[in-house]
Amino acid sequence: VTDFIKGRVSETIPSSSYRLGVRSSPCHEIYPAPITQALRDALVNYFDKQMPGYVHEDGLLHAVETRTSSPLRISRDADSFQANGLENLFPAGE
Repeated sequence: VTDFIKGRVSETIPSSSYRLGVRSSPCHEIYPAPITQALRDALVNYFDKQMPGYVHEDGLLHAVETRTSSPLRISRDADSFQANGLENLFPAGE
């Protein structure tokens, strides 16, 4: 994460539980400049302020996630945010 913020490719990367493995890539060159800047801004000015330590040299930025990477969609009650038909289930992260 810190190398992405600084605009450089990591020379070493920490281990990851991602089963296919990870490798360093120039994400700051792959994404359009406005996207790169928005991600940097969010990491430094929002994520790290809400969760101190989030921006750390051992943090990994794993590619982009799109809606197509999670084909499951759970409908929620508009007022309680519970899964429709499943009392006390509050889905998150799909």
